[in-house]
Amino acid sequence: MNGKQRIVSALNLQPVDRTPVWFMRQAGRHLPEYRKIAAEHSFWERCMDVDLCTRITLQPLERYQKIDAAIIFSDILTPLPSLGYDVEYGGGIRISEFSLDDVDDWTKFSARKHAPWAADGLKSVGEELGETTARLGFVGSPWTICMYLLSGGTGDKDFHNARAKVYSNPEEAQHMLMKMGEIVGDLLADQVIHGGADAVQLFDTWAGELSPSAYRIHVAPHVQRIIWAIQAANGKIIYYLRNGAHLFDTALSFGADGYSFDWRVSLPEMAQRLDAGKAPKVAVQGNLDPVLLFAEPETIRERVQALHASMNGRPGHVFNLGHGLLPDLPLSGIGAFVDAVKGLG
Repeated sequence: MNGKQRIVSALNLQPVDRTPVWFMRQAGRHLPEYRKIAAEHSFWERCMDVDLCTRITLQPLERYQKIDAAIIFSDILTPLPSLGYDVEYGGGIRISEFSLDDVDDWTKFSARKHAPWAADGLKSVGEELGETTARLGFVGSPWTICMYLLSGGTGDKDFHNARAKVYSNPEEAQHMLMKMGEIVGDLLADQVIHGGADAVQLFDTWAGELSPSAYRIHVAPHVQRIIWAIQAANGKIIYYLRNGAHLFDTALSFGADGYSFDWRVSLPEMAQRLDAGKAPKVAVQGNLDPVLLFAEPETIRERVQALHASMNGRPGHVFNLGHGLLPDLPLSGIGAFVDAVKGLG
């Protein structure tokens, strides 16, 4: 089997010759060849220029030969520049001024017209790879994007000022989240329909700061609609919820095609919870700690083997970390991880 066949089969809960593997943030900051490009081109130029985006997306596949998917080089905040906000990186994130009154202007947004670069990049990557490797798209969830927007960037600890704005302006905040949900759904659908993505991932990085009741109000309706929209477009969608174990009663009911878990929970236990004693219906992904890649190769191999054994042959397992690759991790750690997965075959 090739990488695309493994990823697609895993998401469809079909047999694979070995467990597939890819990494969040595999394209970008940890690679010296990426840093050479970054020294010559701005961040958004790297995202929006199709040739640059394609080159960066392919870099980890060229370095680590057995990665099964190419996740597009993009950003969770992709909608914001097209909505008129300046987004700058370096020592944190800085976003130009936002007002809840701005939201009425967002109705003009069209992914194909205003933010086509991730989908165009996916299409270009497909032209380079053919059918050998899965292509994955992504964007941030409505809640996560709006936390950054309300904070003017990285924000304070736990985004408590941004959450205060949501609670003190409930109707306006819900309108904002609803419209951002429509935008995110449109972006992901474009990545599937125009870009040819085999799957897309929705990153809910900051929803874990909410209580279960607040999550049901401010996050769940919008995520659910996005999942339905992608599935209606015949796409596959993976939902990633960081630090959200207390929210799983709701999150695991969305019916995503796959769930990606961080390292704070047990992946076998999450799989059992999803399966509820019946045949598996949902793929599971993650959940090893990214810091594990600083360990010796033998330790990495042991942890990979232990997680594989704990899944007990359950179909629909995809190897990944519980969050993105760190910028300063040793390249040998990623190589050891990929080699360990390859050895499971």
